Amino acid sequence: MVIYREFKGLKSLAAPVHWAMGMFDGVHLGHAGVIAAAVKGAALDGGIPAVLTFRTHPLARVRPESVPPAIMGEDAEKFSLMEELGVKAVLSLEFSSRLASMSPEEFIGELCSSCLVAQIAVGEDWHFGRGRAGNVETLRLLSCRYGFRVTAVPSILQDGERISSTRIREAVRAADFLQAAGMLGRPYRWKGPVIHGRQLGRLLDYPTANMRPGCGLQPPHGVYAVRARVAGKKYGGVANLGVRPTVEGETGELLLETHLFGHPGDIYGREMEVEPVRFLRPEIKFPSLEELKSQLARDAAHAAEALEEGE
Repeated sequence: MVIYREFKGLKSLAAPVHWAMGMFDGVHLGHAGVIAAAVKGAALDGGIPAVLTFRTHPLARVRPESVPPAIMGEDAEKFSLMEELGVKAVLSLEFSSRLASMSPEEFIGELCSSCLVAQIAVGEDWHFGRGRAGNVETLRLLSCRYGFRVTAVPSILQDGERISSTRIREAVRAADFLQAAGMLGRPYRWKGPVIHGRQLGRLLDYPTANMRPGCGLQPPHGVYAVRARVAGKKYGGVANLGVRPTVEGETGELLLETHLFGHPGDIYGREMEVEPVRFLRPEIKFPSLEELKSQLARDAAHAAEALEEGE
């Protein structure tokens, strides 16, 4: 899959392009439906299935205090999911002042002057252009001028409500991972390399594999029953998301510390995925390390029970 950062790079595309347009924060099931329409169009008519998206949220320019946390912290994961859905090219634009000032007509005109556009697929409530003035009807009017097909994809519902990034954020913040997974089409999870910590867990007989959870959407700080994958193997475990107030006070770095059931060996530097299954308790400060150690034993037992129940 090829990643483009500017319109002018699209001139290298020799075949007609079937575009799926959107922010696609999370690449949830609703987004996947829009992308599927572009992929299907390319398969039927011939051409390149592609995604047009944005590196920064449009609100960052007009109301930065209102920008929601990203469901996925890294573009690489977002692009990987798109590639799995059949996308061959991505135009990832910085939402610059120039882009924000474009009218809907100017935006589509620039796209159509940069490549041969065969189709544009969007969600039925998609808005674009200066002041969000453009919508599906605008696209249909412009399609007569430029000769592309418009596909407006209806919303996908879960429990009678539209699947949206907002609902996914609410579910994760409530530690309702089953509902979040139902909308994402996959489990909510943390991903990153295992890093060195203070190795306090070893002294407490509960060694942990530590990772930075990223700057995106996070559930409440606390202890979770988790499933993990690292070095090609799967593990159950118990994880603490937080700042370790017993040791660091309230100013520690946000870390995910995962005690894996089993013996993973040396996994420092290895990529690890951790899927929270159930919230067990909030993060609290203990009066002593001995009391923390006792609680860790109870947490591990509760996590093992929760994982067994979920199988």
